[in-house]
Amino acid sequence: MHKIRSLLIKEFLLLFRDIPGLIILFVMPVLLIFVVTLAQENAVKVQHLKTPVLWADETHSLVTEKIVRNIEASGFFKIVKKIDQNEVTPSSALKLIGKGDYQFGVIITTGDSSIGLIIDPTLQETYRIASTQSLTYLIREAQARDAMDKLIQKLAGSMKPVIDQMLIKTMNDLPPIKETFALKEKSSIQPSVIQNNVPGFILFAMFFIVIPLAGSLITEKNEGSFRRLMTLPVHLTSLLTAKVITYLIVCLIQFSLMIGVGCWIFPVFFGLPSFETGHQYLAIFMTTFAASLAAIGFGLLVGTLSSTQNQAALFGSVMVVILGVISGTFFPIHLMPDPIRYISYLSPVRWGIDNYLDLFIRDGNVITILPKTILLFLFFGFAMTISIATFAKKY
Repeated sequence: MHKIRSLLIKEFLLLFRDIPGLIILFVMPVLLIFVVTLAQENAVKVQHLKTPVLWADETHSLVTEKIVRNIEASGFFKIVKKIDQNEVTPSSALKLIGKGDYQFGVIITTGDSSIGLIIDPTLQETYRIASTQSLTYLIREAQARDAMDKLIQKLAGSMKPVIDQMLIKTMNDLPPIKETFALKEKSSIQPSVIQNNVPGFILFAMFFIVIPLAGSLITEKNEGSFRRLMTLPVHLTSLLTAKVITYLIVCLIQFSLMIGVGCWIFPVFFGLPSFETGHQYLAIFMTTFAASLAAIGFGLLVGTLSSTQNQAALFGSVMVVILGVISGTFFPIHLMPDPIRYISYLSPVRWGIDNYLDLFIRDGNVITILPKTILLFLFFGFAMTISIATFAKKY
């Protein structure tokens, strides 16, 4: 016990003297969760704002007026016919959209029966496709309604007002559409940006211990302190156990820090919903403990197999970012191509995130998170085995 205590003191001294490492461990994940969460929240708010659409219509027909009313009634777009008291023309619309002042425009000319959609070429692909599909649908709907009105007028004659009233009554009697979440009955947890982001950044923060952990291993190897320690009555497992305990405490602090940001910082300073942890405390502890050990195992593995600090820092940081991206830290998994999603099933970061999502959103329990918790423990065991075997072979 005395040996372990002395080794723990050594590890904490090394950690506290590494100021850049401490910044990476605690400051960077907090900054990232702020940037990503606030950007996503702003994107949600922007979606509720009406997107301006330049309207250049040379025909001024009844059909185009119906299209205008239909687009504005959607609640997603705002038709702009005048700029500085001047009518929008096809040429001015092209110029303004080309400069990036507006993102979308509709052009209808007298010499062409088609309707032109003008789009800012710098728009992100998913936003462009979603917006143009919505505009196309609204235009087609107005054209179809105009064609049906003309058909009813021809066939019905004097009965048209009666048919119109019947159609209006039928539309008003349609049952409402309600949105509900597929949550367990009596669940108090409600999905939100915070509820979805915190689990990902807990794992992201934990796995970034690879940089200081791998760095300490390489420093001890290259400066000869590891060889000097091995001349003392200290076993290799005691050395690695001290590192595991030290960085396990670091991971638990990171977990508490991320939870604190979600529970208090976002609600108090940004008015966002508070993070809800639920009541499955044993399952939360199991997942956090297993995820922490997996992150430590990853750090030990990188430190053992790397030769220099630059090598470990570069490979470790890049791999953590890649694992974070494919595991759902920054982007939803379902938006990724099938090959990436299949690869993500092999990521320990995803195992931890899925466990937290099961607990913090789906209101799961110990049984729910058990399979991936076992995988996290197995990953740690595999990493420790490789690390001990490599050290034993080299030293």
